[in-house]
Amino acid sequence: MAERVAALETRPLEGASPEAVAAFEAELGKLQDSLAAQRAEIDQKLAEAEEMETASAEAARIASAQTQLAHLRSALDSGNSYASNVEQLELLSVEVPEALSGPAETGVATLTALRDGFAPAAREALAAAREEAKGSGSLLDYVNRHLGARSVAPRDGDDPDAILSRAEAAVAAGRIEEALAELSALPETARAALTGWEAAANARVAAVNAAADLAQSLQAK
Repeated sequence: MAERVAALETRPLEGASPEAVAAFEAELGKLQDSLAAQRAEIDQKLAEAEEMETASAEAARIASAQTQLAHLRSALDSGNSYASNVEQLELLSVEVPEALSGPAETGVATLTALRDGFAPAAREALAAAREEAKGSGSLLDYVNRHLGARSVAPRDGDDPDAILSRAEAAVAAGRIEEALAELSALPETARAALTGWEAAANARVAAVNAAADLAQSLQAK
């Protein structure tokens, strides 16, 4: 069609009648309009094809990122390193929060490790609290201090033994954030014995929550 338009545009019109000129111009105008419409249609189809290609590439990127994140979350549960997953996510242009990337090399504490580690730390914390309060308690407090007895079932109260009993029950149920909230009410002397446990628990909670938020953001895309 472009060749036909070019041929008409260069056709000599010397000596042609007004009717012939008008017919020629009408035909040329129709061809030019048709050519412009076809060009517009082609441009639209090219744009649509580019959009589809972009959308397809983005879908593939998101799918790959979701796969890497699934492996990462599995590593959080097992306590293994997930540095390679973080690296792959970053290569896929996914911004990984510091709460996830920070402990990637070593992994985070598992729920089992936190459960196993809580009781020894709790005994030490309770002993420290009782030692600090010695001389001001009852005979039962004196006996408990020397025997190291502590509550094994959750109970009400704001004394260190009660707080630790509720925290331990929360840990056993996997409610680590709830346990951390309980521990925040302990006196500093007792809490110092739980510093390592709390650090590991906080790292796990932060990483798990960050992974959940990242999964939600990828799903939204």
